[in-house]
Amino acid sequence: MPSPKIIPACSRIVQQQLLPQIPARWRHQFKFGVQSLTCKPFTSLASNARQTVTHPDTASTKMDRLTCNEGLVDAFARAVNGLGYIQPASIVACDHSDFNGLSAFVGAVQTKRGRAIPCLVATTHSPRLPAHGSASKRKQAMRQARRKAGIKLYEQVETALATWAGELGFWPRLVFDRGFGGIHLVRTLVEHKATFYVRLKAGRRVRMDGTWLPVRNLVTTDTTVLLDNLTLRVVRSDDPATGEPWYILTSDHTSTRDQIIRIYYHRFEIEETFKDIKHVLELEAVSFLKPLSLKVVLWFASLSMILSFLVGWWKQANHPRHPKKRLSHYKQFFEALIREAYGPPTDMITGGL
Repeated sequence: MPSPKIIPACSRIVQQQLLPQIPARWRHQFKFGVQSLTCKPFTSLASNARQTVTHPDTASTKMDRLTCNEGLVDAFARAVNGLGYIQPASIVACDHSDFNGLSAFVGAVQTKRGRAIPCLVATTHSPRLPAHGSASKRKQAMRQARRKAGIKLYEQVETALATWAGELGFWPRLVFDRGFGGIHLVRTLVEHKATFYVRLKAGRRVRMDGTWLPVRNLVTTDTTVLLDNLTLRVVRSDDPATGEPWYILTSDHTSTRDQIIRIYYHRFEIEETFKDIKHVLELEAVSFLKPLSLKVVLWFASLSMILSFLVGWWKQANHPRHPKKRLSHYKQFFEALIREAYGPPTDMITGGL
């Protein structure tokens, strides 16, 4: 069985490594965020606040201030950068996920253990907000706010990545799905000399030997091509039994074909990370109006996943033999955290099992 001493291990990381990096004027607010959003499943902003602070008006005020404090969440992100699990050799999967009208761009370090560990969060209004007049007033207001902000997703991604890499002092290797194959982002990554891997649609045209052709027509499984005068590489995976192979555009000219395919294979860890954030932490049905509120909640929620990795839970979790009974490492961690936190009080009430 894994050690039940989760809380002391997490406490050391929060108090010794994170808290000193938060400006003194925001430390009390940061503690409130950890107590209300990291260590509990999410019900609502108001409910999580009341579970932490007795007086409802005080709880509401504290949560309102927390979810409006962009300076604190940016300081939080910088403190995470200093935890040491993001290295120049790290492979960071990047993807978008919708949260009921808002969109989160998240970068997460691949672990090859089924879940990627969040390390970058940026939020904006979703591009999928309905335009028809019968949409809810909330969705209509959010669409107007998106139009007023005038932010395009690829611009947000470029800005978020450049800012993050500037704070880290290096560019880790980056992996993207097909929605990130636009030339704007590719050119930006090349200009920063970043190593990246992005899956292309089969019909994406590249130039080879002076001829433009879709990547599905490339003869070899590992080809040097030109894309907007950029010399890059397209690696094709083996043909699957169903569907189509992966066409991976990369600036990596040294790794083998098999290594590149393996790197992309582990991109799917971020999909599982989103599932845990939405279902284990109960963030699937949030109804925030402002992207900043989602950004704050996602960072504090992600902290529990970061802690599960740093305390080494992923190496200790149990793996039942029956595949249908297997739980993610993170879900086991969070359930163990709840047992450790709430077990003693319930034992007092019932007299124990």
